[in-house]
Amino acid sequence: MLTLASKLKRDDGLKGSQTAATASIPTWRVSVREKLLVTEVAELEANSPCTCKVHFSDPNKLHCFQLIVTPDEVY
Repeated sequence: MLTLASKLKRDDGLKGSQTAATASIPTWRVSVREKLLVTEVAELEANSPCTCKVHFSDPNKLHCFQLIVTPDEVY
């Protein structure tokens, strides 16, 4: 959690110090955690039963998703 707090502070500092010229150039650094998350999501979708659906409201935010579980039999 300490690294997350420091990353958020660092991101806020970068947002405040960016100029218009550098704001138009996207600089993306992909962390190891984000790379692993992509493989985990693919594995989740491949191994989930037919009664479970995974819905991503924003495909760029893989950590925010909805898992929809529907019963296969009605009692």
